[in-house]
Amino acid sequence: MSLSVELTGLQAAQTDLDTIGNNIANVGTTGFKGSVANFSDVYGSSLLGSAGAGVSPGQGVMTSSLSQLFTEGTVSQTGNPLDVAINGNGFFQVQTSTGVAYTRDGSLQLNADGFLTNDSGALIMGYAAPASGSGAADAGPLGTIQVSEANMPATATSTVSMDINLPSTDTAIDTTTTPFSVANPNSYNQSSSTTVYTSLGTPETLTTYFTQASGSGSPDHWQTHWQLSNSSGSMIASGAGATLSFNSSGVLTSGSGTITVANPGDGSAALSIAQNFTGSTLSNLSFGVNSVTSNGTGGGQFAGIQINSNGNVVAQYSSGATKTLGTIALANFMDPNGLAPVSGNNWVATNNSGPAVTNAPGTAGLGSLESGALESSNVDLSTSLVNLIVAQQAYQANVQGINVDQQDVQKLLQLQ
Repeated sequence: MSLSVELTGLQAAQTDLDTIGNNIANVGTTGFKGSVANFSDVYGSSLLGSAGAGVSPGQGVMTSSLSQLFTEGTVSQTGNPLDVAINGNGFFQVQTSTGVAYTRDGSLQLNADGFLTNDSGALIMGYAAPASGSGAADAGPLGTIQVSEANMPATATSTVSMDINLPSTDTAIDTTTTPFSVANPNSYNQSSSTTVYTSLGTPETLTTYFTQASGSGSPDHWQTHWQLSNSSGSMIASGAGATLSFNSSGVLTSGSGTITVANPGDGSAALSIAQNFTGSTLSNLSFGVNSVTSNGTGGGQFAGIQINSNGNVVAQYSSGATKTLGTIALANFMDPNGLAPVSGNNWVATNNSGPAVTNAPGTAGLGSLESGALESSNVDLSTSLVNLIVAQQAYQANVQGINVDQQDVQKLLQLQ
C-alpha cells in the first residue's frame, strides 16, 4: 500500500520537475507562457461507501491539471519595425502547414513572396486593405497579408483646400484702375503658395493671390487669382479664381472654384483642381494660412513598411506617401487556459478554449500592437529556481520513503 502511495508522490514530483524545467528552458522564448502543475489528493472508496470515513489514510496524489499562466511578459524594444508586441489580450492568428494556430510571438518578417510571416514561416492572418480614403479595416474573411514592393504611381492633384485669415485692415484696391497682374504687387494684397502634382507626378507650384476689391460689397469681397509655375519658376498657366464673400462677423459665406490647366507642361493629362476656402475668416488679425491640404502625390519607390497600433500594415514610399496594405487580426478565447500548446510558440484551439473570436487590435477588448518591440517570456527565473528546489526535495523524500518501505518488506521476508 505505502509503496504505491509513495510512487504517486514520486510521479507527481517528477511532473512538477518537468513542468518547472520546461519553464526555465523557455525563459528566453519570445511570447512563452509558463505553466504550473496542479495536484489533488487521492482517497479510496468501497461498494459500501467511504472506506473508513475520517480515519482512512489516503492513497497518494495525482496530477489534476497543468495550468498555463497567461500574464503578460515584459515588452522589450528591438528597433526592428517588423517586431510586434501585443499590449493586452489576444493572439496572432497564423496559418501553419498543419492548420490554424495562435501565438503571442510577434517576430514577423516577409517571405520570398512578400507575405507577412512569423519566425517559423507561418502566415500571419488579417483583413484586406481598407477602401481608398478609409482608416478602418474592411469587414470580411481573414486572409494572408502580402506586401507589394511595387512603386506607387503618381496621382494628379484634384482638390486644394485652404483655411486662411484675411485681414480686414488691408487697403482695398480699385480693381478698375489697378487690374490684377502678377507682375504688379500693388494689384493684390496677399498671396500663398502650395505644391500640386500632375498625372506624371511632376511637382508644380500653385500660387493664389488675394485682392480686396474696393466697393464690391459690405464688407468688401476678395477676388482670387492663381498662377501655376514649374520648378524653375516659369509660369505655365494663370487665371481668375473664386470670389470670397464674408458676412459682418467675418464668416465665409461663399467662395469656391475650379482651376483648369489644359497643358501642365510635362506631357501629362490636363489638370482640374477644385479649390475651396471652407473655414476661412475675415478679421483684424494679420494674414495667415491655418492649413492647406491637397490630394495629389508624386510617384514613389517602396521604402519599407510600418505596423501601427491598430494593426494596419502601412507601406512607405520615397515620396512621403503611404498606403495601407492590410490589417493584422487578433484572436481571443472564452478560456485561453483551454488552448493546447504545440511546438513553435503556438497554441491550437480546443473544445475547452472555445472558438476564436477575431477582431482588429484595440477593439472588442483586444490589446493594441507595439511596433519595434517583442513580448518576453513571462517566466520569473528566480521563482522558478526556488520552486525547482522544493520539487526536488519532494522527489527525494518520496524516494527515501520507498527505500524505507523496501527495507521493511525485506525484514518481513526474513522473518518467514
